[in-house]
Amino acid sequence: MNIARTALIDTRLSLFVACTAWLCLLGTIHSPIVIAQILADTGGSQSRFYRTVHYLQDASPQLRGQFATIALTQLIDGYLEEARLVNEESRTAGAQANARSWSLAVSHYANQIPLLLDDIALGLPVRLTEVEDKSLAITVTDRTIILNHPRFDQQHALEHGILLEFCALYPCAQFMRRDTEPVAIAASRVHVRPHWTFTARGAVCAYQGIEVQFKNGKNLAASRAICNQFLQEAISLANEISWHQALAVPIQWSEFEIQATAGGAEHLVRLNGLGDVAAVTVPLLYANQRLFEHILPWARQWLAHRQEASIQLKAHHYDWGEP
Repeated sequence: MNIARTALIDTRLSLFVACTAWLCLLGTIHSPIVIAQILADTGGSQSRFYRTVHYLQDASPQLRGQFATIALTQLIDGYLEEARLVNEESRTAGAQANARSWSLAVSHYANQIPLLLDDIALGLPVRLTEVEDKSLAITVTDRTIILNHPRFDQQHALEHGILLEFCALYPCAQFMRRDTEPVAIAASRVHVRPHWTFTARGAVCAYQGIEVQFKNGKNLAASRAICNQFLQEAISLANEISWHQALAVPIQWSEFEIQATAGGAEHLVRLNGLGDVAAVTVPLLYANQRLFEHILPWARQWLAHRQEASIQLKAHHYDWGEP
């Protein structure tokens, strides 16, 4: 276990050194035109995050500055959390030198970001550009930071958090595709009230076209609790997908995957190959891949024709223990 942790920390440290060298190179470039020469073509499909960035490139300097402030502040939080996690890992692994070096490097990097925040607060111009590896570069005068979370698997969570905070302050509906009309819809917490029926074959819990059959009704309280939780998650997931769909986010069902968030109860559901994610609390679906795969066809039907969506599930198929 210690060897695995050491290898992981060695990899992070190597990547950090390479990334720091790249940032130093960008930091020495004084003209945004030179930076533009190394940018990739951003044509074609983009995630909602990068569509927002693209829009902001021609928006007011104040709006760009506000977005950059939110992004950099959340990036600082990500790096400080990484330093904390590595410190914990190093204690568990015997306080290895590489872990301490990585933690110090991460903390040092996080302490450089406020320099850009100070420049933004002074009203200096902000430039947002997308670099070759589909990362966001934030440039303030001659300083550039690449918006990369220290843990690759948390990058989408970082982008989602930035978008969530920014769009709470500004009407992000204007960043949709031009062929899409704004829709007055918002994701919200749902409350389910399933209908129960009891037959010789067992109890059936039903809601919005979903039916879950329990073999018997000996432990009805436990069955009610598990069914309510599952239906809550299924409807919440469908509502989140619907909300993103209304914002012109492409829905690619073959790309769906659930990921846990660092230090939080929420989960991130990948919606497409572009990087768009939905934040929703779905512990049952996250813990049971088979259940998640089975509910997606119903969600797809529900989004197209709610009255026609239906699915029948058997509780024992998902290890929902029945006495």
